[in-house]
Amino acid sequence: MNETISSQSEASRAVSDSCDAKCGTEKGFTPLRHDEPNCLIGYLSSASAPDLYDAATLRHTATLGVLCVLSNAPDLNGLSTSNLLSCIQAIRILSEDAAALYDGAWQALQNERH
Repeated sequence: MNETISSQSEASRAVSDSCDAKCGTEKGFTPLRHDEPNCLIGYLSSASAPDLYDAATLRHTATLGVLCVLSNAPDLNGLSTSNLLSCIQAIRILSEDAAALYDGAWQALQNERH
């Protein structure tokens, strides 16, 4: 199980390091994960910087919500391993999505200025 989390973390870092909102745009769709050829999650290439920023902030806030619930839990040992791993995976996915959307918002802002 730790190997899965470790390899996902390494993959997450690779995705974050390689994400560039300018690449991977196809038919008006910009995938959140540019290194996944069949990525189904993304945003409209025509999305405005404020819309992308708002979407990123929504995911960031959701991530903080999960962390707050976990940090206020009276007994984390009472959670099943699968539930705890699901929370960790949700945090990872939301964080990656937020980072990609923040990058997209920055790129959209740069494009609007030129």
